[in-house]
Amino acid sequence: MSKKNVVCTSSILGKEMHVIVHGTKGLPVIVFPTQGQDPESLEEVGLIDELEDYIESGTIQLFCTETVDNESWGGTGDPAERAERQESYYHYVVDELVPLVTKMSKSKNRPLALGFDAGATQASIVALRRPDLFQGCVCLSGCYDVRRYFGDWMDATLYDNTPCAFLPNMDPEHPYVAVYNQRQLLFCTGQEASEEDSVRSTREMEAQLARLGVDAWCDYWGGDVTHTWYWWKKQIRYFLPIVLADVEKTTAAEKPAKKRATTTRKKAATTTAKKTAAAEEKPAAKTTAKAATTKAAATKAADEKPATKATAAKKTAAAKSTTTKAAAAKTTATKTTAAKKTTAAKSTTTKAAATKTTAAKKTAAKSTTTKAATTKTTATKAASTKATAAKTAATKDATSTK
Repeated sequence: MSKKNVVCTSSILGKEMHVIVHGTKGLPVIVFPTQGQDPESLEEVGLIDELEDYIESGTIQLFCTETVDNESWGGTGDPAERAERQESYYHYVVDELVPLVTKMSKSKNRPLALGFDAGATQASIVALRRPDLFQGCVCLSGCYDVRRYFGDWMDATLYDNTPCAFLPNMDPEHPYVAVYNQRQLLFCTGQEASEEDSVRSTREMEAQLARLGVDAWCDYWGGDVTHTWYWWKKQIRYFLPIVLADVEKTTAAEKPAKKRATTTRKKAATTTAKKTAAAEEKPAAKTTAKAATTKAAATKAADEKPATKATAAKKTAAAKSTTTKAAAAKTTATKTTAAKKTTAAKSTTTKAAATKTTAAKKTAAKSTTTKAATTKTTATKAASTKATAAKTAATKDATSTK
């Protein structure tokens, strides 16, 4: 599994911050560890192994970040300074870490914030204060009213980092409310005694989000579910496929709007020259197609003509080669059509030729010749018969010429 240790020099915090990246692609997930723990602890407790199939398949890419919890939530100094340190950490995340994640992931997707214990508190703060930057949050066993860390003390800076403080004062018409409903907001806690602060603050969050009309998922597991990694790994394994499916559905719904905006910009940028060039290309394409069609038709006609002539020649040769010397006459029925096949009469012992022609009227000419002259025929009849045969032969030659 790919693992990379990145050192980010934070000008906001004035120190180096370590980020461990697991995976090479997928939905970027910024992971906040439990209070006071470093990014390596997430691997040590088995979270990375638990999500190995999602990481290896390129479904998610984890960016496990360092915190300054020991200087803010877990500090013992002046409350105002601690609150200020937490505010600086918030700015480190949104102003430095998110750009780094975007650059390294090469993803256009907004990152998802994931956290456990105090890490869940951090995840809720960045997702609720900057829903434009985050796709949402998955918060397991977080405490969202900070009384756990600061008691009853509060100032304007700590107020901004306390969801249970700023959500009750948010107007239902606030622009973020609509954005929240396009994000994945998940808050889960067990109900064993060690989860007391988490249960209380999660119920407050649920009530305020419901008042605003935000469709958030607040889930409460059984009375035996403790504030431990054993249950957090089970919870993330249960929730992650559901959240990812919802992320995919939500982001898919956003794509058409982005596409329309891109199309509008492209149309505005199209020049008159491009339009002219496109217009000129279309007739050329049609002309080429027409020329190709004409050429194909001409080739087809050329291929057909020799075949027609050959057929006619064969028929003529066949007609001429018959022993009956029968003639077939052609006739033109109209100005545009010609054409009737020559028919040859069969030769019998008495040679007979029948030729039909159609013009304005039907005429039939019959000629009968015989090879042998009968003894009863007179010399005059024989001469007449020869003259008729000669006339018929002349007629046949004229017809063939036509």
